[in-house]
Amino acid sequence: MKKTDIEQVKEIIANSGNNFHCTVLDRLKEKGWTVLISPYYNDNVSDKPREIDLIAEKAFDIKRSDGKLIGTDTVNVKLFIECKYIPQKIVLWFHDKDRVKAEHLVLKITPLQKNNIYTKDHHYLRDDSVAKLFADEKKQKTENEIFYKALNQSLNSMVYYRGSESIIPKNRESIKFKLDYPVIICNDFNNLYRVDIGSSDEPVIINDNFQLEVNYAYLDLSKKHSNEYFLIDIVSYGKIDAFLEDLQKDVNIVIFIKDF
Repeated sequence: MKKTDIEQVKEIIANSGNNFHCTVLDRLKEKGWTVLISPYYNDNVSDKPREIDLIAEKAFDIKRSDGKLIGTDTVNVKLFIECKYIPQKIVLWFHDKDRVKAEHLVLKITPLQKNNIYTKDHHYLRDDSVAKLFADEKKQKTENEIFYKALNQSLNSMVYYRGSESIIPKNRESIKFKLDYPVIICNDFNNLYRVDIGSSDEPVIINDNFQLEVNYAYLDLSKKHSNEYFLIDIVSYGKIDAFLEDLQKDVNIVIFIKDF
């Protein structure tokens, strides 16, 4: 039987992945984030337009230790988000985080200092293991794997937009510090399995948010070859609030250390 127009449209909607995209958008807006939907940027390798699912930004008021506001000044957090529905099993191999590179990254993107007791409280430094490798159930080509595509979109867009103005128009003159983070948000982790490198333990379903460690080579905006170390937060939609609380803690540390 031929499908009706409405049935065909519903099938397009169901297969598009945009439903989950919109669910994440709504949740972030509920939590006070300003969200830019599917902005395009130029891929410096292919010289073609690409899009990132969401760019989200929130301005956190700078407060004194007694809770009083310091004028209208803020610390802003900007997230470069890929939203991924995970329909098939994916295995991720975990190993020790490169603590030296991770700490260097934190020192580069925040005002935190080496050997400061608060530096280790940044969410990038709380866990000792990270995902290093991944593989899909369908044995696809690398460039078609879910996490490969997601990390490329998230990192490329962040590199492109890094240093750009706030997407919160009324807040642009009040920003005292900015934090940028690449993020992949999954509908859930029911199909994600963890294997520890060097261990003979059985694979286990991943339950908690985690990070993917990436040494990333790319062409910058001036077409020069660059290589950077990144940590990408992999977040389950059901634990998005816990992730946002981690970001609030990062902001609190920055405000305390910076002593605005």
